[in-house]
Amino acid sequence: MKHLKWGLLSFTSINLLLAACSNDEQKEYFIKAENETIEHIHGAGYWSKEGTPVIATHGGPFEYRDGTWYKTSRNNHDYMGFQTIKDGFYSSGHPEEGSDLKNPLGLVKSTDKGESLEKLAFYGETDFHYLGASYESGTVYTYNEAQNSKMGQGFFYSKNKGEDWTQLELNGMTSTSIGGLDIHPSKDNMIAIYGEEGVFLSKNYGNDFSLIPTTSMVTSLTFKEDSMVYSMLENDKVSLHEISLNDQKKDSSLVAPSLDKENIPIYLEVNPLKEGEMMMVTSMNDVFVSKRQEKKWNKILSKGEIK
Repeated sequence: MKHLKWGLLSFTSINLLLAACSNDEQKEYFIKAENETIEHIHGAGYWSKEGTPVIATHGGPFEYRDGTWYKTSRNNHDYMGFQTIKDGFYSSGHPEEGSDLKNPLGLVKSTDKGESLEKLAFYGETDFHYLGASYESGTVYTYNEAQNSKMGQGFFYSKNKGEDWTQLELNGMTSTSIGGLDIHPSKDNMIAIYGEEGVFLSKNYGNDFSLIPTTSMVTSLTFKEDSMVYSMLENDKVSLHEISLNDQKKDSSLVAPSLDKENIPIYLEVNPLKEGEMMMVTSMNDVFVSKRQEKKWNKILSKGEIK
């Protein structure tokens, strides 16, 4: 009888162990993405110590590693203005359906790929579509589209995680419309705002801007340590260029994926850990990566479809 009793206890223990393993599997945060169609991409970058490519979507972040796309199994929030930084990411946007979080998210930060969110500012009040941040310092810039509790309409930056905000003076900014903005990875005083006329560059927190004119509209831009890389639409074809921050008249042409006016680059990101690596996201939800100083581009997502 003692032997039978021991056997029953052993069987129960095995069941408990299997149940524990099952619960652990359910807790896996990133799972392989299969038969997915991503309809909207609202940001891109490289995160974690490995410099993993990531895109922000209506259904949470998707990261690409070892030739495979992975998605979050929970906290699948609609991230807007997504911006990776050294210790995580900033974002705005809207909580997933059924979430207890307020809508909109305001400015939030995560240091664990979105498993938890730190509510920094304007929680339940504002949705920022335009965000930028310095990778090293975390200084965050935003364009505020409508009056909220602290800011009117316009460009602002914060050096203390959204507690205090300073409005950009925008002297020399003559454009009436913008395509986007980007912040230097280590020099948080340097911001570029780009659009139809070219690139407006500031080296003093957006107080004064100088125009770097281009021959056509700039559709996306990213900083390297000593240069900027940007895409343009020239004669209905996409071209890629690099310009030195020291000699702003020196413009080099780079190899670009074969794209036209129907599918323009909307996000361009340099891997801050490996400057030779770059990612490009297009308006038709194609994602390209380059690991050889922009000499060759590989498509890792086509029209948002993950098989």
